[in-house]
Amino acid sequence: MILTYKDIDYEKIWQDSLKCRKGYAKERAFNDNVEREFWKGLSRIYDNQPTLYDYSKEVYNFVKSLIDTNKSLIEIGPGTGKFTIPLSEKCSDITAIDFSRHMLNVLMEKSKILGINNILPIEGKWEDVAINETDYILSVNSLYRIFDIKAALKKMNIVAKEKVIIVRTIQKPIFNNLYLKLGLEDKTCLDYIYLPNILHSLNICADIKYMNVQYEIEFNNRESIYYKIKEEIGYIPNENIIEDYINENFKRSNKKYIFLHKTKVEIIYWETTKN
Repeated sequence: MILTYKDIDYEKIWQDSLKCRKGYAKERAFNDNVEREFWKGLSRIYDNQPTLYDYSKEVYNFVKSLIDTNKSLIEIGPGTGKFTIPLSEKCSDITAIDFSRHMLNVLMEKSKILGINNILPIEGKWEDVAINETDYILSVNSLYRIFDIKAALKKMNIVAKEKVIIVRTIQKPIFNNLYLKLGLEDKTCLDYIYLPNILHSLNICADIKYMNVQYEIEFNNRESIYYKIKEEIGYIPNENIIEDYINENFKRSNKKYIFLHKTKVEIIYWETTKN
């Protein structure tokens, strides 16, 4: 028997990848209360660290170029509004749907200070909220714990009158290249592969663009680097290889160790159909 493309259930693979998470990551994936508490604790300090909008304006500018002026937008998982607030200048109105009330509170506090009055916050999951049609839908790194992903994508295709835009930073451990040198399994998250294939199973042929992104991560000392390695893989492997890796991939600045983390961003977008 020959295996064909249609024999592969990419939604099941997506779901199995969620089930395979361990420890706290699995709790966050399946326990709403744990996820709420995570974002509650992070909400007031979230803007203190650079995120995708801060270290890659190219990604934001490309997303912005996909949205026509004076159109309505639903943003799924806007967080504190890194994309939402600047897009509010171009959009007629934005509906900001987020699972975390605390992140939405920060978004709306910032909007009030800036005199922005065209953002409507809605607390809830995209899967659950009843929502009217809009011109565009945007999701930036916010689909990571949706179990019934096919239904969620179908809903986007129905609700958006013109276009859906999904932005996904390809997730991998900071020192993934080191772990590959050590002969360990590649820990790159493959959901960026599953999404286009799930869309294809829905007869949605989306455009896909990849963009390189990079940002600096500071470590106070060598010990903190080793701590991060142990945090990511659970133990300290061959120290000689680690030392060589540090010498080759870190620069020193003000007695700190600076690592340049490189990855890619996938932007999936399509004009919606109601067939």
